[in-house]
Amino acid sequence: MLQEKIAALFILMIIFPIATFGQGNAYQGEKLYELKCGRCHFAYNPQKYSPEEWKTIVYEMGPLSGLNEKTEKIILDYLQQEASVKEKGELPTSPVLAGYVYTEFFSSQGSTDTFDIHYLNIALAGRLHSKLSYHVEFEFEHGGGEAEPPFIEQAYMDVWLLRNMGIKIGAILTPFNRFDEFHGPLENLLVTRPQMSREIGVSAWKEVGINLHGNIFIHDDFYLNYDAYVINGLGSGSRLRSSRQYRDNNDAKSFGFRLSSVITDRWEAGASYYRGAWDDDGNLNLSMYGFHLLGKIGAFNLFAEYARSTSENPIPIEEGKADGYFIQASYLVEGKFRPTVRYGTLDYFDAANLLGRSPRDTHTKITALGLNYYLTRAIVFKLEYDIIQDGDNLLALQAAARF
Repeated sequence: MLQEKIAALFILMIIFPIATFGQGNAYQGEKLYELKCGRCHFAYNPQKYSPEEWKTIVYEMGPLSGLNEKTEKIILDYLQQEASVKEKGELPTSPVLAGYVYTEFFSSQGSTDTFDIHYLNIALAGRLHSKLSYHVEFEFEHGGGEAEPPFIEQAYMDVWLLRNMGIKIGAILTPFNRFDEFHGPLENLLVTRPQMSREIGVSAWKEVGINLHGNIFIHDDFYLNYDAYVINGLGSGSRLRSSRQYRDNNDAKSFGFRLSSVITDRWEAGASYYRGAWDDDGNLNLSMYGFHLLGKIGAFNLFAEYARSTSENPIPIEEGKADGYFIQASYLVEGKFRPTVRYGTLDYFDAANLLGRSPRDTHTKITALGLNYYLTRAIVFKLEYDIIQDGDNLLALQAAARF
């Protein structure tokens, strides 16, 4: 009897690896895809796109995700094997259509309760050549109409010098800190945006210029992402957030960089810097620097940023200064519920009353408590309550979908 059991076990040991050999590669690809691509957002369902569309997406996002040739092939093989079946377009890779829409409701004692169709975003991306891809986004904000006409969120070509180095040319989201890449409704885990990121990082900060970007592999578990850019820069609005512009108001171009280190695809830490003239004559400089930290361990997410700005003013007016930070933590429960808490501060002082700048002396501290329910990975319903020091507390609701 014992001999029969030993013989049966021996046969099973031979048959099982053979039977599961093909499954192992697919399993490895699925886990690697979840790890690499799920670090910043929910990993998409592989059937969302065709094999050719996945090729476009993986090539586009691979450098940011820290993919080398081996891991890129494993993930792409998995995605193409699981992808939906569509006919290939006439271009080298078919254009990928995506976007999001969300509606919000805000209520506070000091303002009128209101519904708001905040954003409708439509994005199109593709690869026209092995060395050139493109990405465009159109947005309708607050329902459109004459007061809020549609505008371009991004519109750039990406010229790939190497497989992990490219130059974006056109309208880009300025790579300062990291919140701008998370301002969409599925990536931003709360309804509102941090005050610091709105007023100093001026989300969503759209600029026209060029951006050299890519990554450097140090080790399988450690790599660097970098951006170095020259843009038109912020102008002479009444505050930093209202200083965003597409066409420059002076001849002085602005420059900046962002450098991030990623460890085991779970921790990311980085620094950002920006400098450029803001006034019409190009004589007064605005400088900003910031730091960010991202962490993802299982279902737990951590996000923190700090930023500081200094704005020169005409003599004898004191220079403008602003700084702030936020810390945010969340936990995904059973893939459906996500409680989130964020604490943020903003100190903003600018005594200028010339050249379009408005006098400003702001000190805010906000604790945001949120709860998300995910019907699917692409559909979310959010509840948020903000406790605002020396202000009216805020209730916010959001329904959002990505397509």
